[in-house]
Amino acid sequence: MNMNSILKKEGTHYSPFAAFLLFVCLSVISLQTYAQNESSLTLQVKDQNVEQVFTQITKQIGIKFFYDHETIRQEPPVSLNLSKAPLSEALNAISQQTQLRFERKGNTVLVSSKTKQKQTETKKEPISVKGKISASSGEAIIGASIQVKGTATGTITDMDGNFSLQAEEGQVLTISYIGYESVQVKAGRKPLNITMKEDDVAMDEVVVTALGIRKEKKALAYSVTEVKGEDMNRVKVANLATGLAGKVAGVNVSKPASGVMGSSRIIIRGNGSLNGSNQPLYIIDGIPMDNTNYGQTGMWGGTDGGDGISSINSEDIESMSVLKGGTAAALYGSRASNGAIVITTKRGSVGKVKVEYNLSYTNEQIMFKNDDLQWEYGAGSNGANAEQMAYGIAMQQIQQQGYPESMLPVLIEKIAPSLASQINMLSFGSKLDGKDIMQFDGVRRPYIASGKDNFKNFYQNAWALTNNLAVSGGTEKVQYRIAAGDQRFHDIMPNSKLERNNITLNVQSKLDEHLTIKANVMYVRERAKNRPGLGDLTSNANATLFMLSPNTDVRLLEKRVDDKGMEFLPTGQTYIGNPYFIAYNHSNKDSKDRVIGSIEAQYNFTPNWYLRGKFGGDMINRRSENIVPYGTAVDNDGSITSSAIYNGEFNAEAILGYTNSFRNNLFSVDAFLGWNTMGTWYNQTTAAGQGFIQPGFEAMGSNTVTSGSTSKSESYINSIFGQLELSYRSMVYLTLTGRNDWFSALSYKGKNSSNHIFYPSVGAGFIISEAFNMPEWIPYLKIRGSWAQSGGAVGPYNLGLTYAFNQKMFGHPIGYIGQSIVPNLDLKPLTSNAYEIGLDARFLNNRIGIDFTYYVRNTKDDIVDAGVSSASGYKGVRINAGKVHNHGVELLLTAVPVKTKDFTWNSSLNFSYNKSEVKRITDDINEFILETARTGHDGDNCGPAFIYHEVGEPYGIIKGESYKRNDKGEIMFDDNGLPMKGGIKKLGESVAPYTLGFSNSFNYKGFTLSFLIDAKIGGDIYSMTNAHMYSFGRHAGTLPGREGGVLGQGVKADGVTPNDVKADAMKYYMAMAGITEEFVYDASFVKLRELSFGYSFPQKWIKKLGMSALSLAIVGRNLWNIYDDVPLVDPEAMLNIGNGQGFESYGMPATRSIGFNLNVKF
Repeated sequence: MNMNSILKKEGTHYSPFAAFLLFVCLSVISLQTYAQNESSLTLQVKDQNVEQVFTQITKQIGIKFFYDHETIRQEPPVSLNLSKAPLSEALNAISQQTQLRFERKGNTVLVSSKTKQKQTETKKEPISVKGKISASSGEAIIGASIQVKGTATGTITDMDGNFSLQAEEGQVLTISYIGYESVQVKAGRKPLNITMKEDDVAMDEVVVTALGIRKEKKALAYSVTEVKGEDMNRVKVANLATGLAGKVAGVNVSKPASGVMGSSRIIIRGNGSLNGSNQPLYIIDGIPMDNTNYGQTGMWGGTDGGDGISSINSEDIESMSVLKGGTAAALYGSRASNGAIVITTKRGSVGKVKVEYNLSYTNEQIMFKNDDLQWEYGAGSNGANAEQMAYGIAMQQIQQQGYPESMLPVLIEKIAPSLASQINMLSFGSKLDGKDIMQFDGVRRPYIASGKDNFKNFYQNAWALTNNLAVSGGTEKVQYRIAAGDQRFHDIMPNSKLERNNITLNVQSKLDEHLTIKANVMYVRERAKNRPGLGDLTSNANATLFMLSPNTDVRLLEKRVDDKGMEFLPTGQTYIGNPYFIAYNHSNKDSKDRVIGSIEAQYNFTPNWYLRGKFGGDMINRRSENIVPYGTAVDNDGSITSSAIYNGEFNAEAILGYTNSFRNNLFSVDAFLGWNTMGTWYNQTTAAGQGFIQPGFEAMGSNTVTSGSTSKSESYINSIFGQLELSYRSMVYLTLTGRNDWFSALSYKGKNSSNHIFYPSVGAGFIISEAFNMPEWIPYLKIRGSWAQSGGAVGPYNLGLTYAFNQKMFGHPIGYIGQSIVPNLDLKPLTSNAYEIGLDARFLNNRIGIDFTYYVRNTKDDIVDAGVSSASGYKGVRINAGKVHNHGVELLLTAVPVKTKDFTWNSSLNFSYNKSEVKRITDDINEFILETARTGHDGDNCGPAFIYHEVGEPYGIIKGESYKRNDKGEIMFDDNGLPMKGGIKKLGESVAPYTLGFSNSFNYKGFTLSFLIDAKIGGDIYSMTNAHMYSFGRHAGTLPGREGGVLGQGVKADGVTPNDVKADAMKYYMAMAGITEEFVYDASFVKLRELSFGYSFPQKWIKKLGMSALSLAIVGRNLWNIYDDVPLVDPEAMLNIGNGQGFESYGMPATRSIGFNLNVKF
């Protein structure tokens, strides 16, 4: 694309952006560029308080001031008229108008009062007072100010946090440092060890926003929630994103029931696209990262191949900023319609070399609802076990064939083994009575509930062990941090594990007073073995465990193969596999090597003008291999599949920025103009082999049939963006942003429509408490509002037909059209228009805080497929037509209910509500199926289920076979006493509209107790597991009526007469299994998500060991399901991370984890 051709085009798309560009350009021309350093201070102030003057000096030349706030606030305002003056002249001018004196120490100016304490006749001789200032974490605080109250005497701490000064015994020392609560202690002869606590509520809190820009939170016109790294690491999880559950209002976190190696689904403020991705953009240190998913479970099963965010080590994270509103993420343009999560990694700081070591170990145990299965009746049919059924068949043969009755035992012995094998998965037999009967493997054993501990006996106690070592430090010129992590996860599925190694390096260097360079690089190495099979039955060990009859001990299947080398099955049904054979003989493994890196340079021409350039990328190399061994029941000859994927993206960016304040800080401006180019690529090569020539030699090439394929794709986006932020008296804020994206995916020969879209936003905030005199108990009150337009994405090659070759005839290649959808030259990305209004308030000396937001999000021009005539040879045409509406509220309440010298209680409650509605699909289509359940298809007798999008309904509704009911809602039964089917109807809503998180932290001296309660309210789930358990007689719900039959509660087919016909239990429950409605459950839950109890050891204990900090914590996750109403399975046990949420099918059991964290700093 030629930039000249871009700028030559005119149209309505350009007018807002052109106006913004013109404003910035005029600003550049009208302002003179000038160089300033310590010898060229310009200060034009009149009657301004001293603290504001200090702020201006710091902004211009970077000098820091340390002082006692109480002393400074007693000083009168000052007036200065200096132009290109040295620092010393400015300080002398301030000193002449106040009672302040200044002492220069390096890059720091110590401020104290000239006023001496009146000397008395009993004046004490000064003594040497020494001490050390530390944070609550145990780390030394460098540059803390120590002031002898009421005197000019003071100093600051050195690189180790130590200080020494002269004071009279008993005088009060005031210790202060930015971001910490001031401390006052009395001077004494013994060394002082002082611990400073962070402020509970910081009005000038700085958060990371779009493009990695740090902003004061009070200046933002939109909602941003920052989660600190320490909160993410309190109780560690394998996938970083799932650790957000319950911690951020408006964020809905889901995870498939796929074990520790699974992916995550993060939805911010509802789903916006009917078919496309609804997950947010992830950014690491200013560089967007690739969050590709490498495989999910579908209708016919599969494995969860993990996603991009799961590679990141939480120990490297300093903070995660969740940009929820359209305005918050608008600067990312076409990639921001679903919000963004900005990750900032840890960096080094000025000071001596610091070494930090973290060890975490957790043990996981399954949380299985064993009582929801029945353990009273064993394998069999219609109330008879295998022996009893064999007796009936033998007697029938004697009568029909005229055999003597003496042959009865011989016939039973012949019939019973095969019969026992065939019906072993059907648990409608006789009551378990302890008698010896024929079992599935042809051996007689007691007919008892020997399988009651099957889940405990098969699954292993999973464990996770992580070790992390970090070294950091630096001077005022260079700061660095290098870290290495080793994470090992052994899943509850036998022979299933994940190993992950992370190495990170962060360097920041200030080459001179103008130029700063930052570099970050992260290497990730992952090796996964045997990701659990999920969904369908054939490769899913979980399914077999559920289906095994109560009288079958799973350990009998440890044999794995029979005498012929074939899979040793628990039943004659080949589609139900041996769980040990699946775990140990099947093989799937994958390896991933990944590099995420960036380099950034910023040049400050003046204190007001800067230029920043950044380049970075995310490169992933993944290899996988899947082997179905020879002898597998459903595939006797076996197969192998191998795949190699190389994918990722790069970003290059440049920003020119300007910041300044005018008329004694009455007005301020912060503006920048930027350019970005982004490219993504995805290359995959796959080979497959069917049927191994030599059993046991399972390698690619040793197959009867082989095949292979290669696919490639790439796309680019070029962008220009900018932002203008204006403020008045630091109480009124106005922010304007704009971004224009040009898409390679929308550029095509012969195309007339534009290949670009402009994304604007506007936001405003007003701090009422700064403008008006509020009651003392309301120190902070702010209202805000914003509007933004952001976009979605169009995948490459949607505008034209693609082709492929797969065979030759007579030496010539045969090509074919590679898609079944008619291309559309006018296709464009979806557009998301969002606005929000909010209120932020603090009460009672900042002890209570409220953040409230109401938002509306409308998505239009979503890409959907419309039908075409079958005569065309295509299935549909891709068009822009879909519309989705979301609106909701978010509430965050924070409080410090108790705060004393030794005890602090911090509490936080977040709540959100989202209501979604599908407004339009196409003119001709009002509904379509998004996901189809396995049940009800291909021989499965359970009820069919679907996830639908339907106009006028919430996003993703569950439909399936319903009960037939009369006008009063009573279930209708046929002449055999079996429930009647009422057709496919809406049965539930798959997305929970309400989410809630409640966290508390109690600190007493060195002890800390914290917990997090997480809840989702209102969503539904269709459980295929429960449906099958009814069909196979394993569910505890099938116990009523086993002896005398089941009388269904309802009416007969006439819709009036009460049902009085009892049905055989087996027939009744199998009929019930065919009605989907019975197995759609309320998926609401309340969980004790996290619990931690820790202790930070006192300095006096650990100092002799050479440590600066030592802490130990006992931690737990998912310890207690406070409330859930789904039988057998966990209400969070989703099938996959796709848009079709609301299905569950034989997933991995939920687990609770208990372990410890050890943190050591030197």
